[in-house]
Amino acid sequence: MKAFKFDLAVLGLGYVGLPLAIEATNANLKVMGYDVNSKLIENLNIAQSHVEDISNQEVKKAIEAGLHFSTNSELLSECKHLVISVPTPLTDYQPDLSYVENASKDIASNLQSEQIVILESTTYPGTTLEVVKPILESISGLEAGKDFMLGYSPERIDPGNQTWNFKNTPKIVSGINEESTTAISLFYKSIIDEVIEVSGTREAEMVKLLENTYRQVNIALVNELAILCKMLDIDIWEVVDAAKTKPFGFQSFRPGPGVGGHCIPIDPKYLSFKTRQIGHPVRFVELAQEINNSMPYYVVSRITEIMNKNAILMKSSKILLLGVAYKKDIGDTRESPALDIIEELLTKEVSVSYYDPFVNSLNVKGNNIKKEDEFNNLQNYDLILIHTPHTKFNNIEFDKIKTLIFDTTGSFNSKNIEKI
Repeated sequence: MKAFKFDLAVLGLGYVGLPLAIEATNANLKVMGYDVNSKLIENLNIAQSHVEDISNQEVKKAIEAGLHFSTNSELLSECKHLVISVPTPLTDYQPDLSYVENASKDIASNLQSEQIVILESTTYPGTTLEVVKPILESISGLEAGKDFMLGYSPERIDPGNQTWNFKNTPKIVSGINEESTTAISLFYKSIIDEVIEVSGTREAEMVKLLENTYRQVNIALVNELAILCKMLDIDIWEVVDAAKTKPFGFQSFRPGPGVGGHCIPIDPKYLSFKTRQIGHPVRFVELAQEINNSMPYYVVSRITEIMNKNAILMKSSKILLLGVAYKKDIGDTRESPALDIIEELLTKEVSVSYYDPFVNSLNVKGNNIKKEDEFNNLQNYDLILIHTPHTKFNNIEFDKIKTLIFDTTGSFNSKNIEKI
C-alpha cells in the first residue's frame, strides 16, 4: 500500500471546506487545505479566518497541529483522500459547475492509484458520475472504482447552529461501487460521530436537495398562509404557536421576509434543472420558490400600507432595517431577502439604513447602504423594519420607541410593533 504525506486534501476552503480541514486536523489527521485563491491562503497561513463559525484561534491551533494551506496543486498527489468542497453557484439560473470541473482537473492532473476522491459540493443528481468521473478518468488514465475510489457525501453545515456541528451531525456517504463506499465510510468515521451509507451517488446527491427543498416548500406554505391570515384578520403567529403543540404530524415553520443563504434558495433550483432535463418539471417545488421569492415585495407592500395609514409618504422617507443577514446571529448576507427589500425601497426613493452587529458593510446594486451605530438613533426614522431577529435586539426597549415598527420575524412583542 502506497504511503501518502497527507491523509486528506480539502479543495475549497469556504464555509464547508475550512470546518472539514479543522475537524480532520483535530482528529489527528495530516491535512492540506487547497484553494486557488492565493489571498485566502495567505490569510489562513497567518491564522486569519474568513468563516464565522471558525475562530482565528482555531485556525492557529490547527496550523500548530500540522494543518498546511497551499495553492500548489502538485501536492494533491501526496494526499490519500481528496474532498471537493468548492462553490456551485447558479449563473443565469443555470447550475455553474465550473468550480467542480476545475477542482476535478486539478486532482486528475495529479491523481495516483489508491487515492479516494469525494465530492461534497451541493449539486444535481448525476454530477459525480456524469461530470467528475469522466474528467478524472480521461486526464489521469486511471479507472474509477478500481485504480482510485470515488463517491459523494453531501455537506450539512448549518452556520450559527450551536447544537449541531460538523462532528455530531450524521454524515451521508456513497460511492460509485461497494469498494468506494466502504473506503469513504471508513474515512468519515475517523472524524464524524455517525456515518450513514446510501446505495449510490445519485441517491446521496438527492438527499441534500430533498432536505432543503422540504424546508423551501414548508416555508412557502406558511408564508402564503401568513398573507391569507392578514387578509382574514387572523394572527398567523398565534396559529403557528397553537399548531405546534400537536406532538405528532406537524413540524413548525414560521413566516418571514423570504429565504436566504446558499442552501434553501439555491438547492431546489438544482432539482428543477435536473427534472426539466428529463421533461418533468417539479411544479410544486417551483411554486414554492415563486412564493418565497415574492415575499420581499410583499414586505415592501406592507410597509407602504403602514406608512399610508400613518400619513407618511414613502418618497424621501427614512427606513432602518434591523438585521440584514439571512438568519439569526450570523453575518452571512448571501441571498438575504434584505437585499431585495432594500433594492425595492431604493426604487421608491426611500432613504435606507441598517443596523446589524454581524455585518460591517453592505452594498446593494452599487449602492453603499449606511450602517447605523447601535440603537442610538432609532427615533430618527419613519419606520423600523425588523428583518433578522438577532439575540442582541432583545435589549431594545421597543415599548419606548415612538417610531413605526414592522416585524417580519414575529420574534418581538410590543404594542408598538406590527407583524407580517
